[in-house]
Amino acid sequence: MAKRSLEVYQFKITLKGIRPPVWRRIQVPETYSFWDLHVAIQDAMGWLDSHLHSFHVTNPATGTLETIGIPDDEWGSRGIQPGWKKKIAEYFSSLHPRACYVYDPGDDWEHDVVYEKTLPRDDREFYPRCIAGRRSTPPEDCGGPWGYANLLKVLEDPSDEQYEEALEWAGDAFDPECFNKNEILFSDPRKRLEAVLPDDGETDRTDEAPGSEWKELPLSPWMELWEKVRSGESTHLEPGERKIARIMEEHKEIFTEALEKARTNPSAEEDIGPLFHVLIHMTVEDQIEKGKPREVLHFYEAMKQQGSTRHEAVHLAGSLWATLFLESTYEKKPFGARTYRSRLKQLKDMKPKEIWELLKKEQSPETKE
Repeated sequence: MAKRSLEVYQFKITLKGIRPPVWRRIQVPETYSFWDLHVAIQDAMGWLDSHLHSFHVTNPATGTLETIGIPDDEWGSRGIQPGWKKKIAEYFSSLHPRACYVYDPGDDWEHDVVYEKTLPRDDREFYPRCIAGRRSTPPEDCGGPWGYANLLKVLEDPSDEQYEEALEWAGDAFDPECFNKNEILFSDPRKRLEAVLPDDGETDRTDEAPGSEWKELPLSPWMELWEKVRSGESTHLEPGERKIARIMEEHKEIFTEALEKARTNPSAEEDIGPLFHVLIHMTVEDQIEKGKPREVLHFYEAMKQQGSTRHEAVHLAGSLWATLFLESTYEKKPFGARTYRSRLKQLKDMKPKEIWELLKKEQSPETKE
């Protein structure tokens, strides 16, 4: 069982070479490794984690500069120490507060990582968390700080011959000044690591449609959890229960109606709609956290760049997944993982409204006939 942290470290992450600055202030458990911190930085900044990364930090015990990341001889990264084996508590303190975090050696995005302070853990909060920040992170693969500056210059001038190309690259909804800490979805670093390290030939788990016994889920445990959510007693839940509790809070109307109906009329047929809703959310969020399939990350970011909230983007991907899941359940056939990936890739360039209209059309009785 993982050790529960009693304290949290607060960091300020600032992207170098960009003015006005792009920055985030995050809090992470003291037990975090550099790999865990890497994932938190990726999520807080809004990067896709599709390139190599490295930390450059002084080891207080030896006084030497170390490089921590993902060792990979194929990319000439010998001398890089594995981040999942190095604890941030052994490096950061008020005497040694700084490190340099580099993402995508091609674009060379350098981040100034500054330890600010150690705080007692607040059991009412979920960690990691982002408590502040400014401005949107640049689009991936735009050429580093210089390329980003040129991209912004072109976007300011619709008469520029490169304007249409730049607009397509950045996305219609891209706003360099936009930042909303409530839109940040933090991934599980352990699951992300599983996607990076060799799996000895194990099959992609997205081929296995989880929850095939969803029809048999009893409502009683959910009613107990809902009661804790309603009464504000959800601070001491297990991590998995906390995730369900958060999803319940995001769908208060659905759970209020369904579970109150079950409470007042126990003999009535159970409505498993809310449970299936949670299953969809947890499945898609799990895919995003783990980065498998990779297409779901690209779809999620594309929807957010076009103005969708985190919740709306998860709903869109969830609708695609749920359609295939129900087909595999009712028709008793394998889950269409390849079809799911293909649809995510195919639809990511469409506007959210267009995707909803397409799904509605596909699900209409006339279309099915």
